Amino acid sequence: MHKELFYKISLALLGVSMLALGIIMLSARGLLINYLAYFTGAILLIHGVRNLFHFITRGGRLGGEHGKAKLITAAVNIAGGAAMAAVPELTFLMMIYVLCAYFMFNGASKLFDFIVAKAEHERGHYIDLAAFAFYFVFAALMIGNRRRDDVFFVLAGIYSLLLGTEMVSDLISLVIPQRVKNDLKRHIRISPPVFVTTFLPLGTLRRINEYLSADDAPVQLPQGADEQSPPDIEIMVHVSEDGAGRIGHLDLYFGGEVISYGNHDNASHRLFGVLGDGVLFTADREIYLDFSVEHDRQVIFSYGLRLTPEQKEAVRSEIELMKADSYPWEPPIQQAVERYGDDKVDPSGFKDYCSELWYGTHAKFRKFSRGKFRTYSILSTNCVLLTDTILGKAGTDIVCISGVSSPGIYYDYLERLYLARQTMVISKTIYNKASIRSLKKKG
Repeated sequence: MHKELFYKISLALLGVSMLALGIIMLSARGLLINYLAYFTGAILLIHGVRNLFHFITRGGRLGGEHGKAKLITAAVNIAGGAAMAAVPELTFLMMIYVLCAYFMFNGASKLFDFIVAKAEHERGHYIDLAAFAFYFVFAALMIGNRRRDDVFFVLAGIYSLLLGTEMVSDLISLVIPQRVKNDLKRHIRISPPVFVTTFLPLGTLRRINEYLSADDAPVQLPQGADEQSPPDIEIMVHVSEDGAGRIGHLDLYFGGEVISYGNHDNASHRLFGVLGDGVLFTADREIYLDFSVEHDRQVIFSYGLRLTPEQKEAVRSEIELMKADSYPWEPPIQQAVERYGDDKVDPSGFKDYCSELWYGTHAKFRKFSRGKFRTYSILSTNCVLLTDTILGKAGTDIVCISGVSSPGIYYDYLERLYLARQTMVISKTIYNKASIRSLKKKG
């Protein structure tokens, strides 16, 4: 109850603030150049001092890489905040160029999507080309135009108005009594920028780790839905403190099996792993959860959704279509076991992820023979797009407005629906080593 009330209050404050900021940017943007730099600098300073205080007061529990990361973050935030307050004009100019770089990065990802879709003879690939042109035109306007300040504030103002309207709309839907809606129509939903949402799961993971590091903190983490009424589908957001795990991974559980997609065949990696053959695998849920938590040292945020019979059938049909566009594939260790026998194969000699996953879970792998998922791209045709394609049949209304899809966007969306309560998201379960071992004891 308290968590839901806090969510409503924060949604109201953020929504009204974004609307007010959007109006000011569009009507009195000239006054904001210095104030925006001062405000951003103050936020960074406060955040940096908070991190430094947290590191000093809890330094004994924040050792290792996490403690170093918090100390470095504090130093960078304090230095950046002081610089912004001291030289606001230069700070604002840097903000414009950062935004330009962000637009150009999104545009490059859309151009890449167009090239891949064209090669795969996919329909609708000219939409990606149009998106590429959109991003690069605005980047060019901001770089080469003497009135780039005006362009920046117009874009930022419109975006702030749209995001604020989205938040106020969500608040109204919470305040006004209504029945639980499972028949959400798919439409454009404004999400925070990808550089804001990308590391949201990592931030939550670190807060959990700090919570569990306290001397008086209980080990048991909150569990999700009632066992008597399990969800119809689960969306699982994976995150860890290591490497690419900081950005996260997304997969789902439906019809008695985990369904996951990624760039798992090391032999097909191109451009330092940015591209590769798309690999789809299915696995037993309990075994896969145990492998992900114990072997990959991940924490998993699992959101359960309630579906109507029609939605379940639509999701099932989409999954079957994907499997029809793919063929069975065996990782190196599976090929070796089938050729020489299990007792003659040393698993330590196979370091690729698919081999480790097969040996630990006996997952079943497939590669795509056609379609957009035949080639994996870390920027777009990734685990997020596959999950979104399947969930689209259930009526979810998230649409990524940026050129890059990250698991953090889905995490933000699902977390908001879960806190809102009266939605199709009915449960949230956190899996870490403590909760997995607790489940094993119950089993």
